[in-house]
Amino acid sequence: MANLLKISDAASLGLHATAVLAAREDRITTTAEIAEWLNVSEAHLSKVLQRLHKAKLVESVRGPKGGFRLSRAAEEISLL
Repeated sequence: MANLLKISDAASLGLHATAVLAAREDRITTTAEIAEWLNVSEAHLSKVLQRLHKAKLVESVRGPKGGFRLSRAAEEISLL
């Protein structure tokens, strides 16, 4: 049953990163923080977050205090 749903590593990483951002909805989270939480490569995560940004699921905030946050409330985002 472990292979019930087959998705790519990038898709899995995107789902997990979105979940981390949903849990920290009250603040901006850096790529480094998410990568540390998920124990993944920061470079790979950065590419996945760029794709999520392009899909308008997350928004990026530039600057020294920058990072990522969900583009809308977590309740409004579904897996579908």
